[in-house]
Amino acid sequence: MIKPLNLELKILVYIIVFGIYYFAASDILIYIVDKKKNNKVFKLIIEIIYLISQLYLSYDFCFKLDDGYIPVYFLLFIIIGFILYYLFMREYFIKCLDFISKIINKLTPYIKHLLYSKTIFKIRFKKLFKKKKTKNQNT
Repeated sequence: MIKPLNLELKILVYIIVFGIYYFAASDILIYIVDKKKNNKVFKLIIEIIYLISQLYLSYDFCFKLDDGYIPVYFLLFIIIGFILYYLFMREYFIKCLDFISKIINKLTPYIKHLLYSKTIFKIRFKKLFKKKKTKNQNT
């Protein structure tokens, strides 16, 4: 079956964007794993889980892209997506990750304080205790 040209162009754009997504997600994983000082076995397990999930996403993407038809040029345009990402977006993306990491590191103590403060813990405990108490009275 011959597909119209506009459909083929849409597929090409989707594949390029998927290539950009794939390598940007890889950079996020590498950034997070390198920031944490974990042992090599933990890093290996995380990377294996990531690769398995990306294989599933790639398979699902290919299957839904054109009813399971994988174009011959699929890998070529994923590589083009990688080249576009690496040349034009990667440096800015890493800077954005650094900026987001700084913001999260500044906000983390405040969020922990809100979640683990004594007053909120007492309120949660009282609500939990009241629920158990009302359940016991009803039975």
